[in-house]
Order: sequence, then C-alpha cells, then structure tokens
Amino acid sequence: MNAALRALVCLVICLGGRPAAARVLSVADDITDPLTLDPQKQFSEKNHTICQQIFDGLIRFDPDGKIEPALAESWERIDALRMRFKLRRGVSFHNGEPFDSSAVKFSIGRYLDPATGFPARAFIDSIDRVETPDPYTADVVTKYPDGILLNRLAGFVLIVPPRYLGEKGPDYFAAHPVGTGAFVFKNWEKGSAITLAANGKYWLAGHPRVSGLVFRFIPQDRQIQALLSGEVDLITNLPGTKTLAVKSAPGFSVVKKASFYTVPPCLNLSSAPLNDVNVRRALNHALDKHSLIRYDLLGNGKPIATFSMPGEVGHNPLLIPYKFDLRRARKLLAEAGYPGGFRLKALVKANAERTAKIIASNLEKAGVRLDMDLVSDAEMIEKFASGKYQVAIGDVPDPMCHSYFIQAVTLYSKSPYSLGADQKFDDMLDSMTALTNPDSSARAAEKIDSYIYNNALSLFTYQKIALYGVRKELNFAPYLSRMPYFYRTYFNENKKAR
Repeated sequence: MNAALRALVCLVICLGGRPAAARVLSVADDITDPLTLDPQKQFSEKNHTICQQIFDGLIRFDPDGKIEPALAESWERIDALRMRFKLRRGVSFHNGEPFDSSAVKFSIGRYLDPATGFPARAFIDSIDRVETPDPYTADVVTKYPDGILLNRLAGFVLIVPPRYLGEKGPDYFAAHPVGTGAFVFKNWEKGSAITLAANGKYWLAGHPRVSGLVFRFIPQDRQIQALLSGEVDLITNLPGTKTLAVKSAPGFSVVKKASFYTVPPCLNLSSAPLNDVNVRRALNHALDKHSLIRYDLLGNGKPIATFSMPGEVGHNPLLIPYKFDLRRARKLLAEAGYPGGFRLKALVKANAERTAKIIASNLEKAGVRLDMDLVSDAEMIEKFASGKYQVAIGDVPDPMCHSYFIQAVTLYSKSPYSLGADQKFDDMLDSMTALTNPDSSARAAEKIDSYIYNNALSLFTYQKIALYGVRKELNFAPYLSRMPYFYRTYFNENKKAR
C-alpha cells in the first residue's frame, strides 16, 4: 500500500464514527452506597446494577429484555425438570480461579441456602439442585416443571468463586468482590464511589469498551452539576424537571427509553369493599392516568391496562386501559352499595408518596378517600403482615422481563407483598409456570393478563419512561429492566465533534 492510499484509509477510519481510545466511564447511578457487593445477599435495582458489572450469570438480558448467553454458551431442556447448560471454556475469575460447573453448583446452592439471606429467594426456589456431569456442563434441576426458569436465572443469579469465598469469608468478600465480569473491583470509598477497572481477559472479545467504571454516590440535587462539570458522564435516574437543563447545555443530551417499571397499588381482595369487582372497576375508572403521568412523571410515562408492559413475556397487547370516567365510577360505586363512597387505609412506600397523593386526589373525586401511612422500604413487609391496610402503594421494577414477576409480587397469596388472595389467579399462575413449552407458557401468561384486567384485581397506572442525562460522545444503550450492563458503552469523540 503506497503512502497516499495509507493516508486515505487512515482518514476514512478516523471519520467513520469508530470508538475513540478507551477512557474511564463515571456514572451517577444512586445517591447512597449499596448495602453489599455480595450479589447473593442483596437484591435491589441499584445494588444489582453494580454487582452485574463485576459478576456474570449463566445467561442475561439484553437491552430489549431478550435472553442472551453469558457464562453458558448454550442450553437445552432435557426433560420437564432438567435444563442443561454448556459452559464457556477458558474463563477465569478475576483472581485467576478457574470457572467451571463446580462454581455454578456452589453459587446456586448458596442462593438457595436460607442462611445466606438472599432477599429474592422466593423467586428462584423452584430450583432443587445443580448436577455437574462434567466440568463444562451444569444441569439445573427443578422441584417441579418450571417454564420460566430461564427468566429467573437471567434476572437473579450471578456466579461467585467458591475457593476465594471459602478462603476470605463472606464479610471480606462482600467488600472485596471477585467475579468473571467485564469489570474488576478496585476500591470502595464509602460515601463517595466504587471504582472498577476493565477486565482485560474478559471472555467477550473487544469488551468492555471503556478502561474503567466509577459509580459515584451523589445527592440528586447535585447530580446535574456533576454531569455538566464533567464529574460524571451519565446520570441514570434523571428527574423530569431537569431534562431542559441537560438538553440546553452544549455537549449533553437526554436519552429516553420505556422501562419495565410501574407503581401497582395492591388491593385487599378478601374483604369489603374491595372484594367487590364493581368497586375495583370503579376505582380504575376514577383514575385519570394521563393526569397522573403528567403531574407525577411530567409526561414521561404511558398508560397501561394491567401490570404488564410491552416487551414483557405475557403482555397482552389487546387490552385497552380503563377509560377515565368519573360518572361511571360513581354509578358503579352506587350499584355496589356505596353511593357516598368510603375510606381506605393505605400503606405507602416513601419513594411513592407523590404518586400516592395524586392517586388519592383522583379517587376522592369519586368519593373514595385514602388515609395514608408513609413507611420506609424496611418497614414495608412488616406493615403488610399487620392486616391493617386495604391498599398498598409502592414502585415495582421487573428484573425477570416477564409479566409473572409483578403479578406474583402483588397478587400471589404466598407473596409477603400481597394483601389478599384470589384463588383462581393463584391457580392460573401456578399452571402457567408449569408449562415448559415457551409458546404455551406465553399464551397462558397473556390469559392471566386478561383475567387480571377483567376482574380489576388492582388499580392500574403507568409504565415509566426512564430518563438519562448523557454526555453526547457517550454511546449508551438503556435497558428495559433499568439495570444496564456497561460493557457495551463507549466514548465516540467524532460524535462529540458533530
């Protein structure tokens, strides 16, 4: 190749929008430190987001909620109770400990052990055991047929190093984690930041595409300043009131994506007045979803017909959200024997206070008044069990990318967050999870969605559109789950120049 041609090729490459040299990505993802970096002792949206940068699962969700390979290259159902995973060869934990099927067996066993204290254990307790026919084959065996096993594994299960954890102990491991993930733990400065470095031996060639990743814990009222000053490159929970400040600043933009996130009020279905389907339908007609979205989310949401959202397995796209109709709401209440309305005692999670107040204002116009008790996350389960409340309002994400999760959390009689049982719903949910054919399972899930809608088993609100404040040269793909992996993210200086 002569000099002129080499120069031309170089120019084409430079102008072609390829990633610039890797640099450190700084993220404002939360306002406080995580509880722990042991993935098997936590489960919250923000905590798990950090952990999944350090650890891999057998499988995981892509940005659109589809299951993709991770430490397992492939999988197949052997029989109704057994799913076989073929594992990647040549993968090591960050400390050099080899990854193989024994790590899978150890990790899932640790999740299932009540002594570990995994807070979402109820959502993986269909798993009975893991068998290891050879070092690169792991069979996950369930107690009963489980058609949503893959969603459970992708949503919750990350693999930890047995030898390292055994040598160092759980307390040390929780503050000095070692995984197989795209980023290696370096430092945790409590109250300030967690610093990770790129894993140069990551099994996914060419990734990660940044040289490091820093999670900074910054009060929300200071995050915009941190973005515009260059302290961070990305805000993952941008308030709607701050979008103009970001959009109008040169070199910054706002990225929006619908998320698997809603606020589904739980209703006590076992006692009057909410055991009457017409009363529940009346509440849904009394709620002005568009007004709720406008004042609660500043327009960054979409009305939904039930708990389920487009993109989730089990979402029924034929269902139309209940129409706001105060006259019909009052008529239904009168027909149910409540012409003057009634009062309901409501349990409200602190971060849903604004939403709850807007809902209460809507319902009051139909004669239904909410007496609200505001509680912390930690108090929520205890208060649920008290039996004092007829309504409970809190935000719920969907880490499983399946309609099952929010339905099970809010309605299933065995859930600690359920206020009352509907036996037919329980039976339908149990039957759906037992279907191991994916198409049959999805159709059954859509029928559950219709049953929830027709019987107004809750008060249905909105799907939240997630907002991100982003430096323009940053190529960042939001995830429907709102729990992004950052190995895909990179800086593109040519994009900044344009």
